[in-house]
Amino acid sequence: MSKLNCRERFLKTMRYESVDHPPLVVPGPWPAARKRWESEGLPEGADLYEFFELPQMKYSCLKLETLFLPPFEETILEKTDEFVIKINNKGVTEKNFLDGSSMPEFVEYPIKGRESLGWLREKMNPDTPGRFAADWLEQAKQAQADDTLLLVNGGMYFAFLNEHMGTETLMMTYFDDPEFIHEVNDLQCTLCERALTEAIGKIQIDFVGYHEDMGYKNGSMISMDMFREFMTPYYRRIEKIARPSIDLQMLDSDGNIWELIPLWLEYGINILCPMEVAASMDVVALRRKFGKELRMTGGFDKRILAAGKKEIERELERIRPVIEEGGYIPTIDHGTPPDVSFANVCHYVQCLKKMFGIS
Repeated sequence: MSKLNCRERFLKTMRYESVDHPPLVVPGPWPAARKRWESEGLPEGADLYEFFELPQMKYSCLKLETLFLPPFEETILEKTDEFVIKINNKGVTEKNFLDGSSMPEFVEYPIKGRESLGWLREKMNPDTPGRFAADWLEQAKQAQADDTLLLVNGGMYFAFLNEHMGTETLMMTYFDDPEFIHEVNDLQCTLCERALTEAIGKIQIDFVGYHEDMGYKNGSMISMDMFREFMTPYYRRIEKIARPSIDLQMLDSDGNIWELIPLWLEYGINILCPMEVAASMDVVALRRKFGKELRMTGGFDKRILAAGKKEIERELERIRPVIEEGGYIPTIDHGTPPDVSFANVCHYVQCLKKMFGIS
């Protein structure tokens, strides 16, 4: 078989077609992990893919804006030697620790409920000039020529409000003002429909992308009835436009999403990530349950990456049948924390190189 580029490997892998080998994804570190790795042998500032002599699988979302326009202006509210409190470009006030040892803490959210509909309609107006970059098609063609996967945003029908209201407020709003939830989801779905309609027929889109983050350790954050009421109408609208020209749809959600998978598959969402092992997302068991209809990326436990070389080898052998069957790209199931040594990362990459027959 002739050598493929990363984009071709991804698409063929997800379609269960023959490949020279699946894409090899290098673990991405938290800032504190990166600092540790550089103290243990990674040259300072080095590109990880260049260091491991591997091509990088790249993604690019078409420059067709489907969220806030204009975005919020980032504003620093407080800065100390330990942290920065700022309003980010989503309008969320967050506290970031400068040592990069943890995720941001969210202090305040911009969407308060129905009272926010005025500014939401302004920032999510589909007719706002500049939503589609004048040279979006040229940028997309150049990205594709540079071995980059192209995607269009399909929406965030749980995560958008969760990230902009906070979980507690959102959960109350589902019961107190369900029409508000639908109004906001309709706003973003309309933007995504327009972007898809603009792009289809002008360039080959590789997949539609969604971000939801709606699982916790033991299951979904909402019931299946709520999923069908508040999310499926919008997935259905996107799928209607996407098919038949786009056969792959990828969704990112942390946590235990077992019970949600059949619902996503029903609406053509057939690639899921990151398959968080600590939340019982075992790729071997998932393949046994859902067969080849489900494609996955992720699923390698970051805790095993921290454990040791023998543990890494055993886990790779355990998931090898799913890798070899196709429809799956093994990667770390989230950002790599600072308890992972650089020696373990090197061993993990070398084991995958050997498995894939990469010299």
